[in-house]
Amino acid sequence: STSLIEPRKKPNSTTMLSRLSPRLLSSSPHLLSSSIRTLVNVTYPSPSVAVLELDRPPVNSLSLEMATSITSHIKQIESDPKIRSLILTSSNPKIFSAGLDITEMSRPSKSRLSDFWRSVQSLFLALYSTRLSTVACISGHSPAGGCLLSMSCDYRVMSSDPGLGIGLNETRLGIAAPYWLKDLFVKTVGWREGELGLSLGKLYCPEEAFKIGLVDEIVEGEVVYEVAVERAEEYAKIPEKGIVATKRMCRGELVRDLEGKIEEDVGWFTEFILEEGTQKGIEGYLKSLSKK
Repeated sequence: STSLIEPRKKPNSTTMLSRLSPRLLSSSPHLLSSSIRTLVNVTYPSPSVAVLELDRPPVNSLSLEMATSITSHIKQIESDPKIRSLILTSSNPKIFSAGLDITEMSRPSKSRLSDFWRSVQSLFLALYSTRLSTVACISGHSPAGGCLLSMSCDYRVMSSDPGLGIGLNETRLGIAAPYWLKDLFVKTVGWREGELGLSLGKLYCPEEAFKIGLVDEIVEGEVVYEVAVERAEEYAKIPEKGIVATKRMCRGELVRDLEGKIEEDVGWFTEFILEEGTQKGIEGYLKSLSKK
């Protein structure tokens, strides 16, 4: 089995693509076609390590199609028993990922918004529960959904560039992180720092992120990738049975909890985003971006 958590009776990350509405899939066949592969690049620096490079210019924002593509590639990579570690990185050295594609949340249809959120849930479950040892190679900014991707990995290496930021800044856009992302953040940095970071929408510089445990290592920008490969190869040398069992014990509770609340979480997200007050906040944010 390539998944970390044994399947439950309710659909989990291995079947989340089937939750996308038939209407959307029939009208958008590119979601399941080879064309989505252009959104990421996969390379293999060593026989046991794969690199999944985010490649959706300009800022690797997570649209429905982008999230679906990343999930699909994680599944493909972990199906190869020779691959033990996965590095998640970006084709843009200045941006790891800017987070969720805000246009997905601006005056969307309810069905599209629901499918979008299911694709985000699926991506989180696939990355967080994979049997692969995962290393986030963060050379650029990593706000919101970018921070989600980073925290979902087993190890995080970030450039020491003091101008970079990582964190969950959703409140500054007038929205809130879902409960499972809140739980992940609190588990990562501790309760008090988690509450402050989430409430204030804080973006931490690399040094701050290292001090609170949001990243595990900071290095000079030009060697971030090389260090990430070294860490991935270190993980790959550890016997798989033991490391997967440990990962299951550490991560299984959060995975199973979300698996049991998929539709409840979709309902909360769609209702929150479609509220008129939320929509006005999103429109204001998009206008501010257009002026830059």
